[in-house]
Amino acid sequence: MGRLQAEEMVSRLKQEQALEWHLGCNHFPPIHKSFIPIAQEAIKLANQGIHDRIIKMPNGKELTVEAIIDGLHLDSFLDQDEYEELLEE
Repeated sequence: MGRLQAEEMVSRLKQEQALEWHLGCNHFPPIHKSFIPIAQEAIKLANQGIHDRIIKMPNGKELTVEAIIDGLHLDSFLDQDEYEELLEE
């Protein structure tokens, strides 16, 4: 159900608003707003086909773009071609 809701929000809201809703309402416990810029960067890089770049998270952890997309369940925010490519890996 969460993915369907995220897809609906992506289609109706600006990316930042959709991410704020997704991280705050589609996760338990909610993920803090400070993760929105990280999510946006991961989405941008993933859509460019860059999956192994390391990004430092607000909590100090360092994760790959792919791990951020997976951990924050951001697949609904990806271009369809990039999402299918991630599924194949």
